Amino acid sequence: MKQYSTVHPLYMSFYSRSLYRDVGRNWRGVAFLYLFLLLAVCWIPIMFKMYAGISAFIRDEAPAIVGQVPVITISGGRASVEVTMPYVIKDPDDGMPLIIIDTTGKTASLKNTEAFILLTKTELMFRRNAKETRVFSLSDMGDMVINKKTVYDWLDLFRKWFVVVLYPIVLIVSYVYRLIQVLIYAAIGIVIAKGLNADLDFQSILSLAIVADTPAIILNMLYNYSEMKMPFWWLICFLISMGYLYFGIKANAEGTSDSPATV
Repeated sequence: MKQYSTVHPLYMSFYSRSLYRDVGRNWRGVAFLYLFLLLAVCWIPIMFKMYAGISAFIRDEAPAIVGQVPVITISGGRASVEVTMPYVIKDPDDGMPLIIIDTTGKTASLKNTEAFILLTKTELMFRRNAKETRVFSLSDMGDMVINKKTVYDWLDLFRKWFVVVLYPIVLIVSYVYRLIQVLIYAAIGIVIAKGLNADLDFQSILSLAIVADTPAIILNMLYNYSEMKMPFWWLICFLISMGYLYFGIKANAEGTSDSPATV
């Protein structure tokens, strides 16, 4: 019978032989649910930090950019702006061009410019990266008037929904990534188990690999939240996980006592 709940590894995975023995014997299948819950919890602080960062940008930096936005009228798939062309919205800090508005046809693409967006008479262009630019026809956007208030409304909508939409996406992607990772760790664990003469099948070792990855996942969350920079951090996380996997397999090979023990 399973001795520990899915909450205990959040802290006991750092030290408890008893936990690892329980995982090796009784956590068949449960470990996959635990991994999902662990990642769900670890992503929450990161999401809150992103939300705070977006809110701070809208409050402190956006006004200097939005203040440069002229009134743009889109009607019948054509844009009209009553400003001298080309009109450039710049980064207030370094003067780098961010958005170019040119309905005269003189500026036809984002080539030879550092701007990220170009609005022509009939098209809207976004630079996704150095090699790719997306082009949208204004005829697909419908009729609208874009002014400073419109932009602020868009920014506020983005602030409210960005994290809500992003959270499940990053959770699923990270879960798939971690599953692949622990499968590789479990393959390494088979070798460790043979060396320690531990009577564990692959499913038990896989459960141990998931719990053994907990300290590295939690430390990685703190690392990303703090925005620290450390060389070979991925290697450090790998070594931490391998160390705890060895610890967990060794705990199962040593004996059958269920009394809690520490490193």
